[in-house]
Amino acid sequence: MTKPQGYVNLKDVTLSHPDLSSVWLDSADVMKLLHCSLRTLGKLRAKGLPFYKVHTHYCLYKLEEVLAFIEDGKNAKNDGNVS
Repeated sequence: MTKPQGYVNLKDVTLSHPDLSSVWLDSADVMKLLHCSLRTLGKLRAKGLPFYKVHTHYCLYKLEEVLAFIEDGKNAKNDGNVS
């Protein structure tokens, strides 16, 4: 069985750092994690993906907040409230 495009199995993501609150990702890391383009990442920020603007064109993201955003999206999809 093939996985749908954009599918991320959290079991496949291995982290060497046990404390997710101190792991920071740049835009390229988040795009790889979500299998999305820079344009889509901008749209996700507009929809509520938490980010921290460091410089004019440079953003950082906390890994735990990105994972929480993914879970919120899954929960909304299961509830049928996806817009």
